[in-house]
Amino acid sequence: MFASSPFPDLLHHASLWLRAYALVLVMMLIGAALERRWPAALLQSRSAQRFNAIYAGLYMALTEAVKPLTAAASVAIVNAFGGGMVVLVSHGWGALASFIIVLLTIDALEYAFHRLQHTWPILWKMHSLHHSAVDFNVTVTFRHHWLEVLIKGCLLYPLVGVLFKVDPWIVGATSFVFMTGNYFAHLNLRVDLGRYITWVNNPQYHRLHHSIRAEHFNHNFTQLFPLWDHLFGTLWVPAKHEWPATGLADGAQPRSLLAALSWPLRLQTQREVVPAHKRVVILDKETK
Repeated sequence: MFASSPFPDLLHHASLWLRAYALVLVMMLIGAALERRWPAALLQSRSAQRFNAIYAGLYMALTEAVKPLTAAASVAIVNAFGGGMVVLVSHGWGALASFIIVLLTIDALEYAFHRLQHTWPILWKMHSLHHSAVDFNVTVTFRHHWLEVLIKGCLLYPLVGVLFKVDPWIVGATSFVFMTGNYFAHLNLRVDLGRYITWVNNPQYHRLHHSIRAEHFNHNFTQLFPLWDHLFGTLWVPAKHEWPATGLADGAQPRSLLAALSWPLRLQTQREVVPAHKRVVILDKETK
C-alpha cells in the first residue's frame, strides 16, 4: 500500500522546490545589495519587488510540478532521433570544448526562441508578462509565465539531446552559467563595461531590450552572448548614458498572483496583443 503512495514523490519535489527557492532568494538579496550600492534607477517600488519575489516561488513550484512531463517529453524526443547525433568528449581538455559547444548551442536556441516570443502573438501573450515590469531589477529574473517552461522543456531543450550525446555534468555546468548570467542581466545596476559592452549580456544591454522607447524595440534578444544579435542584425549598442524606462507601452501589469498566472487570458487591446517590434508601426499610425 505504501509503495504506491504519492507522498514520497511529493515530499521529494517539495524539498527540491524549497532548496531552489532558497537559492533564488539568496541571489535576489545579493543582487539587491549591489543595486542599492550602484543603482541605475532610484526609488523603485518595494511592493513590486515583493510581488516578484513571491511570484518567483509560485513560478518555481509550477516548474517543479511539470518536470515529470518535460522529462518524459525530452526522453521521448531524444530517443526518437537516436539519442544524440554527435558524441562529445567529457574528460580532459575535450570536456572544455564540449562545454563551450553546448553553451553556444543552448544560447543560440534561446536567442531563436526569444525572437519567436516577440514575433508570434500567442507567445507574446505569455512573454509580455516579463516585459510588463516597470521597475527593472533582479526580482524580474523569474517574472515569466509558467507555460513558457512547459514549451521550452518539451520542445526547445530536447534539441540539445538530439544534437549531442554528452555527460550530464557538462549540461549542468552550462545551466549554472546561464543562471548566473540571467541574474546579472536583470540587475538595476549602473555598470560601465566600456568597449566590452557587447561581449556579454549585462544590465544596460538587456535593459534596452525592456525599454519602452520605440527605437529599442526588436533589439538585444540574446540570453548570454550578444554575438547572435550581431550576426542576425538585432544589435543595439547602448550609449554611455542610455538607461531608458522599461515596461509595456500601455503600462499594463498584473495586480495579483492570479492575474499573473492567467496573464495570457486577460482582456487585451489591439496594442497589447501585437508583439513589441510591430507596435512601432501602430504607434506611428496613431500619431498621424
